[in-house]
Amino acid sequence: MNSFERIEAVKALETPDRVPVGPLLDHFAATYAGITNAELMTDGNKRISAVLKTMRELGPWDITFAADTSIATLLKLGIPAKMRQPGVDLDPNEIHQFQEVEFLTPDDYDRLKRMGVFRFMWSVTGRLYPEMKGLKAAWPLISTSLELRKHRKMIEKAGAKLACGFVTPGVLMEYFSFGRSMQPFIMDLFDRREKINEVNRLWTEGMTRIAIKGAKFVGEPTIFIGCSRTSPVFISPKLFEDLVLPEYEYAANMIMNAGMTPLFHCDTDWTKFLPYFKKFPPKKLILELDSHTDIRKAKEILGDRMCIMGDVPAALLAFGSKDEVMDYCKGLIKDVGKGGGFILSSGCSIPANAKPENVKALVEAAEEWGYY
Repeated sequence: MNSFERIEAVKALETPDRVPVGPLLDHFAATYAGITNAELMTDGNKRISAVLKTMRELGPWDITFAADTSIATLLKLGIPAKMRQPGVDLDPNEIHQFQEVEFLTPDDYDRLKRMGVFRFMWSVTGRLYPEMKGLKAAWPLISTSLELRKHRKMIEKAGAKLACGFVTPGVLMEYFSFGRSMQPFIMDLFDRREKINEVNRLWTEGMTRIAIKGAKFVGEPTIFIGCSRTSPVFISPKLFEDLVLPEYEYAANMIMNAGMTPLFHCDTDWTKFLPYFKKFPPKKLILELDSHTDIRKAKEILGDRMCIMGDVPAALLAFGSKDEVMDYCKGLIKDVGKGGGFILSSGCSIPANAKPENVKALVEAAEEWGYY
């Protein structure tokens, strides 16, 4: 099997020839390739060269992210908080940061309703970054989209599959709890619940339409949905059932009806909410976990429903020994990879300070123990 066949097999919960490997690559590519984070975030040619060098020398991987979760233009367009950027606000080798303050106001619910998702997000970017106000953001968005399409072709030529064609900021609660900051948004759930209910589905539909069009343009029919502030770490089951789950279902069905694959990227501990994912159609989704969720429980509950991806911890990749990483991967392959439907990956991003031999260990473990 080649990488493309392997990934299609595990998405369909079939057994491939071996467990596929696909860690989440962003800032580590800069570290390994010897460029700055500032260059990774702003220079497309240096970014894709770093990605290809990393995946070839520490792989080969079956799928790879194109460091698209660290592209400055996309972060500015998709995150409603001011970014401190390497080479601008920070040392060129630092990792970007977001200033979580109460930036969005209660009036922004009405603005979203009046303007629609795309115009609203565009206006938020202009408010945060005056240099990208109005049409000034058009060329950065167009050039980045063209760049991603080109990079997808280069990754495929190198023998791997691009992990996703579009990265969404998630459902309304994910976006607004960032832009309002968490505490004011929680208060909005009590004081302005009617306004939130009015725009909740509008956001889901509009954001998902943008994602589908973006993924079609790039040419990779997998859509990354960020999930963190909607986890049981932050909200109750009742709130999840009322405000969040219907939106995840709606977005997933829109994506699947377009012939694409939703990839739910679940940061923080989702263990208590895993049974909710049984509501989704089988053999259509990827659930990516970051090492806080009990991945073996996920296999137990959802192993006959969706492909599971994860979850070598960042701390282990950065501070553990190669033998420890190999042992961890061996356990994942044995327990979570049983019967197929599993992609061996990092728990969220490979940390920028990961040891190269530890990252290489993922492929070595798959070669050693991952054949069915």
